[in-house]
Amino acid sequence: MSADWIERLRTHPDLLPPEQRARTGGDRLIPLLREYAGAERLPVAELASRQRMRLRALARHCAAHSTHFAARLRAAGLTPEALAERGGLSALPPLTRRQLVEAGESLFCTAVPPGHGPITETSTSGSTGEPVTIRRPKNCHVHWLAACLREHLWHGRRFDGRLAVLRANIAAATSTPNWGAPSSLLFRTGPSAVQPPTLPISEVVRWLVAFSPQHLLVLPSCLAGIIAELETTGQRLPGLQSLRTLSETVTPHLRTEARRLFGLPVDDCYSSQEFGVMALQCPEAGTYHVAEPILLEVVDPEGRACAPGQTGRLLVTDLINFATPLIRYEIGDFAEVGEACPCGRNLAPIRRFLGRERNLVLLPDGSRHWPLVGFHQWGEVFPVRQFQFIQTDRQSITAKMSAPTRPTAAQAARLAAIIQESLGHPFEIRFHWQEEPLPRGPGGKFEEFHCRAS
Repeated sequence: MSADWIERLRTHPDLLPPEQRARTGGDRLIPLLREYAGAERLPVAELASRQRMRLRALARHCAAHSTHFAARLRAAGLTPEALAERGGLSALPPLTRRQLVEAGESLFCTAVPPGHGPITETSTSGSTGEPVTIRRPKNCHVHWLAACLREHLWHGRRFDGRLAVLRANIAAATSTPNWGAPSSLLFRTGPSAVQPPTLPISEVVRWLVAFSPQHLLVLPSCLAGIIAELETTGQRLPGLQSLRTLSETVTPHLRTEARRLFGLPVDDCYSSQEFGVMALQCPEAGTYHVAEPILLEVVDPEGRACAPGQTGRLLVTDLINFATPLIRYEIGDFAEVGEACPCGRNLAPIRRFLGRERNLVLLPDGSRHWPLVGFHQWGEVFPVRQFQFIQTDRQSITAKMSAPTRPTAAQAARLAAIIQESLGHPFEIRFHWQEEPLPRGPGGKFEEFHCRAS
C-alpha cells in the first residue's frame, strides 16, 4: 500500500461503523495509527531527533525510579541528558540477559508516568536457558495493537476471510467467530482457528485443507513442514491470500519455497516477548522497517555500529517501556543492516534477521557467518523436502534430511560438495536421511542450522 494507507483506512470495506468501534475501543487506536503514518516518511534526521527526545525522557524517569539503571548510568559516567545526545547511547555498556536476570527487583521502576499503567508481567520462553521476566505498562500493549494493524494496512489485506494460526505457546486448539484483537477492534472479520505447532504436520495439513483459510499466521519452521507435506500429498490451499510468520528466522530457502508453491511472499514480523513488535517487512521492497518506539543498533564484536551490508549483534532500546529499563539490551540475535528503502519510508532499515549466535556457522579460525548452504542448487541433484544442520565441532556437520527416497552415493557426494562450497569450508558432512518430516523442538520451534561447536 502506498503512503496514503492511513487515509484508506477510512474507506476500508471491512471497517466497523463508529458506534461499534466506540464499543470495542478501536477508535483509540486511530490517532496512534495516524501518528505512525505521519512519522514514517519524515526526514531521517528528524526521526532521530524525535527518538533522542524520547530517550531523554525515558532515561530521566528510569534514573529516578530504577536503582539498577541509575547504577548503570553512574558506572558509565553518564547523565540522562548525555545519554540522549547524538552518539551518547554508544557510551553505555550493553545490558546482557544474565545481568537482567540477576538484577531482580532493582531493575524495575518503582513508578510509571500517569496514563501509562496498569502494569503486567511477561516472561520469555527461555530458549537460551535463561528465562527472563519483565514488566510492561498498558501503553506498550496499545502500541503493539497499533503495530499489528499497521502491518495489515501496509499490505492492503482484507479482514473478511478465514484466519488460521499456528504459533508458539499454544496448548490446545481453539476457534472463534472473529480474528480477535487488534483486528476485530476496528474491522469486521471472518472466523479464526488456532492450533498448537506441536501437532503432527500431517494433521496440521488435514486441518488446513478442511478449514481452507485465506490467511495463515505461522511459525517459519511449521510453514516449512506444511510445504513439505503438501508436496508429498499433492494437496493444496487454493484460497490462500497471505502468509505471515513470526518468532523464528525466515530463511531464503523458505521464502523461495513459499513463493513457488503458493505464489505468495512471506510477510515476516520481527518481535519478542520483551519488546513486542520491533520491525515489519516492507510490502514494496521486503526490507524490515524498525518501529518508531524502538532503537535498534547493529554492532560489530568491538561494539562499533555496523554499516549497510554488514552483520552484527542486536542491541535494543524500548523507548516506551517506563516500567522496565530495556536500554541497549543484548537480545541475542544477529542482523544485517539494510540500505535506505526505495519505498520512501525512512524508518531504520534491516535487510534480514539472522537468529542467534548458535545459528551461525563456526569456522576453524574462530570466525562466524550466516550459513549459506546452497539449497538453490539441490533441486538439480536430488529433491530435499526439509533439512536441519547441526555443527558438532569445527570440522563436522550432521545433516538431517527429509526426502521421499534415499539419494545415490554420487548424489550425496554432489550435495555435500555444494554444501561445503556454500559454507566456505570443506566440513565433513554426515547425512541422516528419513522420509517423515523432521521433528520440531519444545514449543514447536525449529532451527535449520544449530552450532554446538565452540
